[in-house]
Amino acid sequence: MRILFVVTGVGLGDATREHANIEAFLKKDPSTEIIVAGYDNSYEYFKAKFPTVKIRGYKLSGKRLKFNLLSFIIRNFFLPFKWLWETIKLRLLVRRFNPDVVISDFEPTGILMARLAKKKCVVVFGYDPFAFDEFTRKHQVSQIMAWEHRYLKGVYDRADLVIIQTLLNRRHSMIYNYVNPIIRTKPSDLHNEKVLMKKLGLKKQPIIVMLGGSEFGIRLAKEIDNVASKLPNENFIIFGASKMVPRSPNVTHYPFKDNVLEYLKVSKGVISLAGQKSLTESIVFKKPMLIFPIEDHIEQALNAYTVESIAKVCWDSSNKQIRKAVIEFSNSIPELNRKMENLNVNANGAEQVVKLVYGILQH
Repeated sequence: MRILFVVTGVGLGDATREHANIEAFLKKDPSTEIIVAGYDNSYEYFKAKFPTVKIRGYKLSGKRLKFNLLSFIIRNFFLPFKWLWETIKLRLLVRRFNPDVVISDFEPTGILMARLAKKKCVVVFGYDPFAFDEFTRKHQVSQIMAWEHRYLKGVYDRADLVIIQTLLNRRHSMIYNYVNPIIRTKPSDLHNEKVLMKKLGLKKQPIIVMLGGSEFGIRLAKEIDNVASKLPNENFIIFGASKMVPRSPNVTHYPFKDNVLEYLKVSKGVISLAGQKSLTESIVFKKPMLIFPIEDHIEQALNAYTVESIAKVCWDSSNKQIRKAVIEFSNSIPELNRKMENLNVNANGAEQVVKLVYGILQH
């Protein structure tokens, strides 16, 4: 089996999800050959792990916890032409590698490469169009969010097989294939909390802040640093975003760590944007969550909506509300912890992806 993975590089969540899928394919058949095409964060993540080629992809900007459509259009105006050029440029690689299947997320380059190779394209992503229909019955959506919905659904419509990872409950559909959470490492794969606390040099359980690789979480990180002085009994560890120099003595910042899941296992709670990967890991590790969905970002809105019954969601991303939500979250961790303990989530989504892909190749 030869598989070409095309992975978005906006954040790190898509890269780590596809890494879990790659490991599942290799576990089923160690002779599986893998090439990854990525950019920015996904390229940096995979280049030392698997044969990786660099492509061009989306550029997102924003430090205000809000998706700016005009800025997105300006920064990506020539991207469709670049996708076409990348596909032409990589045609020799595709023909030489001759993949049996192309697996992508929402990168149109994956579909173009699959068409070039005359192979099937499988899209694996977390966006659920049916959840959008449910969301719009209870919430008003902006024109930007409606446009994002149409765009993502259009990507799905051009794929040969669509696999959607769920956060809590699997859905049944004749159009899409739903799988359980996809995660790199399960809690049982790691040492117990006592061993990890000693290994990580922690004296008390931290609240960890997971911001991914984009710039959207920079203001959130700064506001947490500002409010930390009012919570001297808490220890905050921030992962992701750009470089930040914490001013509060009870805040530590790491741009990225490969062992972030060890910190997650010993944590008392998680603060994050509403990226699906962070939420998936927090749910599987049964950690109380405070979530700040990026405004006008339909995928993040749907993710937050899905877990609203078990987590604290702050829909207002003003500085005042961020600080208020963090303090309230610190006080409500015991209550949220009880909700998480009642969850029964099976994190075998990667194995289900492998089964579905093998199934489509047999037809």
